[in-house]
Amino acid sequence: MRVRSRLLLLPASSLLFGVLQGCTVGPNYSSPDLGTRLGAAWAESEPGMHEPEMQDLARWWRSFGDDELSELIDRAFSGNLDLLTARERIITARARRGVANADRLPRLDAEAEYARTEQGREAPIQFGPVPNRSFDTFSGGVVAGWEADLWGRVARIVEAADAEIELSREDYRAVRVATAAEVAREVLSIRAIDDRLGVLARAIEVDQEFIEITKARASAGLVSELDLLRAERTASVNRAARQPLRAERRAAEHRIAVLLGERPGSIALTELPQAAAPPLPRLGLPAELLDRRPDVRSAERAYAAAVARIGAAEADRYPRIVFGGSFVLGGSDLGDLADPDTRVLAFGPRVTVPIFEGGRIRSSITLAESEARSALLRLEQSALDAVREVETALARLCRSRDRIAELEMALSAARDSESLAAALYRSGNIDFINVLETRTERLAIEDVLATARLELLSESVSLSVALGGGWEHEVDEVAMLGTAPQGR
Repeated sequence: MRVRSRLLLLPASSLLFGVLQGCTVGPNYSSPDLGTRLGAAWAESEPGMHEPEMQDLARWWRSFGDDELSELIDRAFSGNLDLLTARERIITARARRGVANADRLPRLDAEAEYARTEQGREAPIQFGPVPNRSFDTFSGGVVAGWEADLWGRVARIVEAADAEIELSREDYRAVRVATAAEVAREVLSIRAIDDRLGVLARAIEVDQEFIEITKARASAGLVSELDLLRAERTASVNRAARQPLRAERRAAEHRIAVLLGERPGSIALTELPQAAAPPLPRLGLPAELLDRRPDVRSAERAYAAAVARIGAAEADRYPRIVFGGSFVLGGSDLGDLADPDTRVLAFGPRVTVPIFEGGRIRSSITLAESEARSALLRLEQSALDAVREVETALARLCRSRDRIAELEMALSAARDSESLAAALYRSGNIDFINVLETRTERLAIEDVLATARLELLSESVSLSVALGGGWEHEVDEVAMLGTAPQGR
């Protein structure tokens, strides 16, 4: 009859605790609505900015038409050390989730013990059958334990761990986006330097031509030696101006090598002209940044994890039930471990009810709630920063386009002035100083124009990054690493 009662009690207990397992305390997470805070349209968007042919935001760097740039970014995705570190953080988050989830499952340990006991006749504490003798003790068995997650404490901890896995994936994506942007800016900087070096090379050729003309005119007595000295000085200044640019170009190559996870000095880029400004990406709505920006998505996951920890803290208010049991065989001989009559079997629940904790539980709940509110504020701040970055990039991009248009008009006028001055000098109608002035003005405008074009391209990169492009085609292995295991 006693055995039958136990058999009936086990299913009833399992049913009871199965029902109680579904009682999860704490707030359930729901995504906050930030759409109204972000607005319905872009303030800096202008009618002429929406071009029909828009770049692919997922692979925005390809819109520059620079195959070497695309190759370097692909190499950075596989070798960048910050990116590899972010990948390891995904593995770390999954491992922490596994540790947390293990508390849901029963624990079973095998134990074995041997002890040799000896006591003298005059020992203050006598135990055992015969004093002044030694004897051996052998024991072995299993110990099991399981805590019923009555109030969802472990479930909330696992929920927070799942959110942290997703958070680490978003951080990986954010590093991926930042890496692509850094490589692109360095390559575009090198292309701008090559353009400026090209301007100086053409200027040096013209300088040499004028030196020859001035030499001939000085030999004929048409001009003084001062004009020849001025022409040679100008050529020397232009030649000297190439050295800082070459040094900066090499420094940029070293920075690219580090971004690729390679030794500085291993990268040497081909000399190519600066790319044309790519078409604008699709702007979409400000609220879409919540789904497209990895940093915003990461902040949202951090908020979800913080909300889950509130429930874990609140569960400490309620009783805990731990089911434990042990089965041990033992005796004075090793063979006793095979004798069932030496068994010691123990099983039963242990209930722990918090009575006085010195305010620890209440403070833990307050701490978790405060951290959740802080996480929400960080999410809102991250979303506003995302909108600000898009608006700023749009404003600067529009101004850069207008500035380039003005500089191109100024350069056209400067070239006409230089050509006219050169023709007048050859005919002997003006002094050489007038030629130098027009050439200096033209070189200055070309140099400023090259810098302005670089700024335009850099703002194009900033806009693509601000809109959340560059992470959609992530490595499949990393996507697998960031997926929460099934069978919770």
